[in-house]
Amino acid sequence: MDRVSTGNVEFDRLIDGGFRRGSMVLLAGSPGAGKTVFSAGFIYKGAVDHGEPGVYVCFAENREKFLRDMKRFEMDFEPLIRKGKVAVLDLSLGTEVDVQSALDQILETLTTMGAKRLVIDSITGIFAGVKSELEKRHILRLIYRLVQKTGCTTIIIADIPWGSGRIGSGIEEFIADGIILMESQYTNGTLDRRIKVLKMRETEHTLKTHRYRIDKRGGITDITVA
Repeated sequence: MDRVSTGNVEFDRLIDGGFRRGSMVLLAGSPGAGKTVFSAGFIYKGAVDHGEPGVYVCFAENREKFLRDMKRFEMDFEPLIRKGKVAVLDLSLGTEVDVQSALDQILETLTTMGAKRLVIDSITGIFAGVKSELEKRHILRLIYRLVQKTGCTTIIIADIPWGSGRIGSGIEEFIADGIILMESQYTNGTLDRRIKVLKMRETEHTLKTHRYRIDKRGGITDITVA
């Protein structure tokens, strides 16, 4: 089966070599767990190391802040953007009409670039202005169709408040091909990060909880069984 590297060699080993090509993975986690830097590495290293164009969609924070923050982890997206290898979209939402417009813009960008990888950061940001569960399901169906139409291997980020036991909104996990949970908490004054693979279709993945740290290049490293 064709596998797509996450950009983290150590983590790839936990999921049979990487994501299944064309799959949609829900990356859920608490603040400070490293969801954004993990996903940025997926796009950045996909373009640099594997020649796969990618699109990073910012719903949670603005484009300038994202680009500035990622430079701290030695990921300079701007040369890749100039070469047309990566696109970073800055989208804000308020109504359902805006959601459709945003998805149309994403589809157009993916198609124009011939993109192979996509990150949506985050589904929580998209749902911020949506009240009913019916609307949320409709949006998720639209996103799922977009992924199916383009064939992009996709990460969708979901934010989990500290202390919450619920992943995402409670519905997106049902359409995801994979679910990764990244947790962070302070233990005796030290930040403790842990990662779990809760689901990964057609994949022999780890069933254990692993501790990890984030290195200066944004990589998940020193992965050990918790």
